Amino acid sequence: MQLFVVLFQSSCWLKMYLLKIIIILSLILLPNIGYCSGIDWREEAIEHIRLNIILFTNITIICLTLLATMVYFRAMKTKTKLMSAQSLMDPLTNTLNRRGFHQRLDLLADKDGILLIADIDNFKSINDRFGHNTGDKVLRRVADTLHKQVRSKDIVSRYGGEEFFIFFAHQNCEIAKKITDRLITAIANIDVSDLAPNLNQVTISIGVEKGNAGKHNFEFLSESTDKYLYQAKTSGKNKAIYGFTVPSSF
Repeated sequence: MQLFVVLFQSSCWLKMYLLKIIIILSLILLPNIGYCSGIDWREEAIEHIRLNIILFTNITIICLTLLATMVYFRAMKTKTKLMSAQSLMDPLTNTLNRRGFHQRLDLLADKDGILLIADIDNFKSINDRFGHNTGDKVLRRVADTLHKQVRSKDIVSRYGGEEFFIFFAHQNCEIAKKITDRLITAIANIDVSDLAPNLNQVTISIGVEKGNAGKHNFEFLSESTDKYLYQAKTSGKNKAIYGFTVPSSF
């Protein structure tokens, strides 16, 4: 229905101009018929009007068809762009999904940087004790907090399950350390008491490593970062382990 409304509104001006053209053509052609006898004039005038109506109808149909085609392809182009954008996002947390994360990495001219992998502590226990709906709400709150604590140029992704990847497109260890500490504190301070009784606190463990995020190097970088995440998990959780040395003066 909306398509027909758009077509009608868009073609009103076209109909008026076509009608004007037909009237002008009629005024040009009709004087030539005036030299015929009265009967011939009337018959030819009727035939002339009939042909004009057919011509007008055909032109209108062609124009409306062309207009409908243009509107259709424009709508399809918009829909395709929207679907493409949606396919790069995780609908639950409104962060990039794995595919979107790697597409953003591919756009970087310099792929040297720092990768951070954050994992929600005891998330399986949260799902088991409080249900998956509560687990989903925890994921959303953690994702919102991550976005608020990083910079707009940092690439944030829910890479899978309760695991988030953040890529800093630089190798400034001091800045990465500052943001990482801020993330741990901010997540631990999230108020989740309204989500479920006895759900008191959510924390994350983090592994951080620097390296190249190019297609041929990312697997090595992520595996190395994951080892530091594992160390953070097994040494008490709610902390970060780094694959590089942060200056003591920091």
